[in-house]
Order: sequence, then C-alpha cells, then structure tokens
Amino acid sequence: MRKNILLLFLLSLACVLSSCTSHLKDAKFYYVQAQESSRSYKTEIAIGSYKKSLQEAEKEVAKNPSSQAFMIKGLAELHLNLWEDAERSFLAAFSYGFDKGQEWAEWVSLFGLASAMQEMGLAQSAFQIYAHLVGKSKLKPVTIFAAQKYTDMALQRALREEGNQKDRFLSGLFKEVEKLTNRDLSCGFYHYLQAQILSHMSDYRRCFEECVMARELGLPTQEIFRDNDLQIVFCHQRLKEELSSEDWEEFQPLYMQWVKRWNWPDPEAPDWKKR
Repeated sequence: MRKNILLLFLLSLACVLSSCTSHLKDAKFYYVQAQESSRSYKTEIAIGSYKKSLQEAEKEVAKNPSSQAFMIKGLAELHLNLWEDAERSFLAAFSYGFDKGQEWAEWVSLFGLASAMQEMGLAQSAFQIYAHLVGKSKLKPVTIFAAQKYTDMALQRALREEGNQKDRFLSGLFKEVEKLTNRDLSCGFYHYLQAQILSHMSDYRRCFEECVMARELGLPTQEIFRDNDLQIVFCHQRLKEELSSEDWEEFQPLYMQWVKRWNWPDPEAPDWKKR
C-alpha cells in the first residue's frame, strides 16, 4: 500500500516523456493502468499490468536502451518486489545519464534506487540517498517521500539512544525537517513530520500546533490524515495530564474551538471514527 502511495506521482510524470518508441509508450500505458488498479484496490489486476509494463520496458531496453526506459523498468520491478532487478535497472539508468531538463527523472531514479536498497537491507546507503534528495530535489513529490523515509529512519536511530544523546539526535532531526517547512510553509506534510518528532521530544503543545497546521493545510493520504488526528487526540490526553490547572483552563477552550470547527462528536473522537 505504501509503495503505491509513494510512487503514485509517477503516473503524471510518465505522461510528460517525449520522443518515446512504442514499447516505451506501452510500458508507460501499462504502468498507468497498474497505478489506477492499485488505487481501486484491484491488486491482482494491478500486478498483471505491472508485469506487462515490465515486459514492454524489457523490450525497449533491448532495442533502444535509455535512462528513461531503465527508469520505467525499475519502477515496475519495485512494485513486483524484484529488488535486485530494480537496483540494477536504476543503476543502468544512471549509466546512460539524464539529459538537461530531465533532472526530475534523475531524482525519481535515485528515490527508486534507495527504496530497492532499503528492501535489500542496505539501510545506510538508502539513508544517504534519502538525505541527499531531501536537500537537493526540487521535485516536490520526491522531496516529500524522501523526507518521510528519511524521518522514519532517523527516528528509529534516535529512539535507540538514551538521555542527552537521544535529545541531541531528535533536536538535530527537527531542525532538518524545519528547513523543509521554511522552504515550503504551505506543505502540510512537513508540519506532520515536525509533529511526529515533537511528540518524541515530549513537546506536546508545539506538537499539537503542528498537527493543526498539517490538518488545515492538507495531507497527502487518508492514512496520514487519520494518523495526524490521532496525534492531536494524544496531545490532548498528555497535556491534560501534564499542564497545571491554570494552563489547562487556558488550553482547553482553544482545543474545543478546533473540535467544533472539525465537527468532531467528542474531544477525543475524530468525525471519521463514527463512520
């Protein structure tokens, strides 16, 4: 499910490729079909389309190898869990190089390569690529997905530490994600990532505010949207326990204003829970 969400943006990117032979066009066509089937939870149909996309991409790389052809081949292989094949395809894409104006394809291929490496147990290599993309990618979907992977992996590392070392790791990670927010303040997902880190830092007041910003600005998937709501409820619970009576009397009316705005039936029950 996550792979489908992370790579869904490629559906539109594939459509902007130009001067493609019929096999590459067919590979893109079947890839788009597979994505549409995945969105409709038609898993078996999606897998069949990914296999057809891979077959056409293989014909293309045999007849007219190019960075774009290997990129599509690698993406299809990712969805089919062919990690080693995907890694080879993305590496081949880099060996052919990307023309000027196709930097987006390079970033996509780097993300695909990192995903394959992570699945193959090469966590450090994948982490380095995600970090590179977070800092260098100018293609927003790639930056967002790389940031998610990077933050997840960095949090896992930080939580293995204790005491001051853990605090330093979390503080450093927060500053890195904060840079993304400063670059694009209107991206709700970056606020969501900040909230995740603040929760582990036990800064529940700031975490709540970042969650509200994330919700108001919009989030990319229903899964993340609901997780953000649950984080809001968690902040409410923790602040109720930790705040002084005076601070709680100040915070609770503010919280209830948002509950009313979102039409929640209960302060700790998001509206989607009653469906």
